[in-house]
Amino acid sequence: MKKIAGWLKKYFVPHEHNQHKPHFLRWETVLVVLGAILFVELFFLVQIFLIFPKTNFFAAILPDVLVDLTNNNRAANDFPFLKINPLLQKAAQLKAEDMAQKGYFAHNSPEGLTPWFWFQKANYNYNYAGENLAINFFDSEDVVAAWMQSSLHRANILNDRFTELGIGTARGLYNGREAVFVVQMFGRPALARAVASEEKTEEKIAESENTYETSSSVITANAIPAYSSLGKRIFTTPRATTNYFYIVLFTIVALALALKIFVKIKIQHPPLIANGLLLLLIISSVLWLNRYLSFTFAEAKVI
Repeated sequence: MKKIAGWLKKYFVPHEHNQHKPHFLRWETVLVVLGAILFVELFFLVQIFLIFPKTNFFAAILPDVLVDLTNNNRAANDFPFLKINPLLQKAAQLKAEDMAQKGYFAHNSPEGLTPWFWFQKANYNYNYAGENLAINFFDSEDVVAAWMQSSLHRANILNDRFTELGIGTARGLYNGREAVFVVQMFGRPALARAVASEEKTEEKIAESENTYETSSSVITANAIPAYSSLGKRIFTTPRATTNYFYIVLFTIVALALALKIFVKIKIQHPPLIANGLLLLLIISSVLWLNRYLSFTFAEAKVI
């Protein structure tokens, strides 16, 4: 414990034994921090420019992560979690593949096929059903965040009539660019005895577009089944993962800079202060750049 305290004092607190020059703000440490930023940024850029557009890896692992994120939002709003239904997954996959093959992004196909056609094609009999769509998101958290920020998408995710869901993804061309099409289908299966007494209802449909040319008892969060692993979450949330790192790093640098300036306010070393400000500027710029790459050409649309 004393070693840790001594290390913290050496690197962050100006005092006579480090010549009032905390090691964290010295150029040697700054170079190490810059190397870490470069490494993390390369991770992000490889994800969005190589893995995302040129492989099926992202599309393959995305559905499980989206299910967990959807259920997390339901739990946060005191709704029971949704179970994955293989037939709904099949329906969502068929719809995603149809959009990818034909290059459209809409609830109805160019031939006029409605979403309910895919439920029927997958032999999913429902009392209630709904659909959300998304396209070309780099980050799975951004997909669900976009849905939750739209009243129609949110209404589907937080609909207590739904008990099951399925998510399908497919790669294809949209407006001349490689795209990942995401289809989220919700349902409440029809019971044999309930069909005669309950009216089959097709719930609100919503689509979220992000293009780069443009009642049962409440289930607590601890009881929600996890369909995705930590590795899947990291690889499908490149922007969120890097953002967490940068925010923590920004906080550490800001704290080190504040300690340097105010602990011994009469003893200042401008080069160290400049190093701290430089790191804060670089981290802020990288955060802005990553947001720019993810959202500059984004266009959200609800129909």
